[in-house]
Amino acid sequence: ITIPDSVTSIVHDAFEGCTSLTSVTVPNSVASIGNEVFKNCNNLTIVTFLGDRPKAGEKVFSGASPTVYRQLGTKGWGKTWGGRPVKLISEKP
Repeated sequence: ITIPDSVTSIVHDAFEGCTSLTSVTVPNSVASIGNEVFKNCNNLTIVTFLGDRPKAGEKVFSGASPTVYRQLGTKGWGKTWGGRPVKLISEKP
């Protein structure tokens, strides 16, 4: 799924329990992601962020184990986000 550029925040529990969700692309317009947004999305393996690090709620990936990918040159990222490893998009499998 690719979230539209018009979205600025993803609310609490937005994708909770979406077991068919395997990959999400988040545009640079998203500035915040709420609590448990991807809770129990147990098939989610890749979350790609196209902008700077958004503000994160509690337990964003509770019950999910994706790798987070980001663009080179974006700001605020560390080695993890939401308790998950962060890598560059160029490192995607």
